[in-house]
Amino acid sequence: MADLIKQDFYYFPSVSKLKPENYENVQSLLTNCIYLQDSEVTVRGFRIYGSPWQPWFYGWGFNLPRGQALLEKWNLIPEGVDILITHGPPLGFLDWVPKKMQRVGCVELLNTVQRRVQPRLHVFGHIHEGYGVMADGTTTYVNASVCTVNYQ
Repeated sequence: MADLIKQDFYYFPSVSKLKPENYENVQSLLTNCIYLQDSEVTVRGFRIYGSPWQPWFYGWGFNLPRGQALLEKWNLIPEGVDILITHGPPLGFLDWVPKKMQRVGCVELLNTVQRRVQPRLHVFGHIHEGYGVMADGTTTYVNASVCTVNYQ
């Protein structure tokens, strides 16, 4: 965490307020929200599940290798969820990175969403260039990124 703060200070000066003793339990600083990490909450009758994992991406947090490691996390998502919130997109949905000329979404997440969970809404970000909305007839996918690839 300390290294990430140093490297991202230019983009996120507010992280400099974190003290080293808070790095391990940063969730304790969140007092006006519900933190979802492989967990679920029901709000106004909607079952909402959140998971922060993503295919390895530089040195960021919650990275896992593609394949079995990510599939194990996606297998924790319960059936019957109305809204799924993940950090990154499923393969093929708002995951295009023009600079690399490739899709970078997670195929294991795609299979989990379309074949088993089938939420009404799947919200994610991570791929800033992919912001927007798509649907597959069952699920509406929203890449809710609100800044450019350069964090503007």
